[in-house]
Amino acid sequence: MKRITRTIAGLILLCLPVVLQAEEVSLRNVSLTLSEDDRILLDADIGFDLNDTVAEALENGVPLTFETHVQMRRADAWIWESDVVEHRLRTVLLHRPLSGMYELRNLSGSEHLSFATRDAALRTLGNIVAMPVIERSKLNLDEDYLVRIEVHLDIESLPLPMRPTAYLQRDWWMSSEPWEWRLRP
Repeated sequence: MKRITRTIAGLILLCLPVVLQAEEVSLRNVSLTLSEDDRILLDADIGFDLNDTVAEALENGVPLTFETHVQMRRADAWIWESDVVEHRLRTVLLHRPLSGMYELRNLSGSEHLSFATRDAALRTLGNIVAMPVIERSKLNLDEDYLVRIEVHLDIESLPLPMRPTAYLQRDWWMSSEPWEWRLRP
């Protein structure tokens, strides 16, 4: 019995650093609006605070892919029901050491922006303005929906030799707390 108690206590202690870890990606302001052409649009202000490990990798030319996951489903949907809509906005942050410039590339489009400072690139990365989520006409107006947004650093997009280390070091587990709310269109 003591062995089981010690094992459980050890597992709890291993989990504490994850619980006590500072939030490095924060959703500061998220809102949905209805456009004039009857589309639901997402606006979000996301804060990125790179820890020393991730910042050093970026400064040495390692591309960082951040994924913003937005999903909407019926509020009373069964677990096996598919989402009404799901978007994954994937953006790569890259530093060019020779030029000293930072780049943002949207992987779902052809957008490519350059910045002189890392802070400017991170501010732009965290600024989502009028992202179309769904047309209101595709929703049942008498039903409630759950909208959820979360952001994380995609470890699977790191260069292959870095992935095992990234899986084992908590410094690479950058993600936001999910932001979820009910919506009645």
